[in-house]
Amino acid sequence: MHYVTYILLLAGFQLLCDPLRIEAYSPQVPFNDNSISTSKSVQEALKTSGIIPDVLDDFEPSFILAISYPSKHKTVNLGNKIKPKKVSSHPDFEIYESDITPTRTLKSNTTYTLVLTDPDATSRSDPVKAQMCHWIATNISLPFSPPGTFKTVNSRSSFDSEAEFRGSDIQEVMPYLPPTPPPKTGYHRYLFVLLAPATDHDAAREPQKPKDRPRWGYAEIGSGVREWAEDNGLVAVGANFFYSQNKKQ
Repeated sequence: MHYVTYILLLAGFQLLCDPLRIEAYSPQVPFNDNSISTSKSVQEALKTSGIIPDVLDDFEPSFILAISYPSKHKTVNLGNKIKPKKVSSHPDFEIYESDITPTRTLKSNTTYTLVLTDPDATSRSDPVKAQMCHWIATNISLPFSPPGTFKTVNSRSSFDSEAEFRGSDIQEVMPYLPPTPPPKTGYHRYLFVLLAPATDHDAAREPQKPKDRPRWGYAEIGSGVREWAEDNGLVAVGANFFYSQNKKQ
């Protein structure tokens, strides 16, 4: 009898400790509550980290971005630290309506764009290549539902050789470049931004590929998401970020 009890306890301990069993990374289970923040907490984290105003103008997020790297069992959570080797593959994402009153960006035919940028290339103290464009995925649609109801979209798919999500209409404008902060450059901020058309007229435009990754193709150091979004008629409606550094410091 005692032997059976020991086996059951051991099995329970292994279940708690085995990261492969963590429900937050199951495609059938939503991200846990710690990963979902209010619009105000997102805005405050962006300001505390300097992302507002370094990268983005001040805004109230109308969507919450839940970003994860399920193959490495890592979740992006408003400034947590993640090792570069843990973000080597495409992330999965879920988009939730936030706690503020949404604007026209919730129209049924609206498509969204998700980007990843590094404003600290090559380092935060010497950002000569900032911002570095790491990813642009577009044509993201939310399922239509009546105003005031919960809306969510998730993408837990891999990319094929033609840089498209399998089984979806989401497209890559700029292929995913894994974050690889150089040695001895400290922590870099890696920022995901969800963008939406600024006006009804802009909704018909297709985002254009930047001319280059460093500085998003612009001449001025520090250029990036803000300038590219303005040129493509887009505004920020959500964001999330993490810190990462090379192990050699």
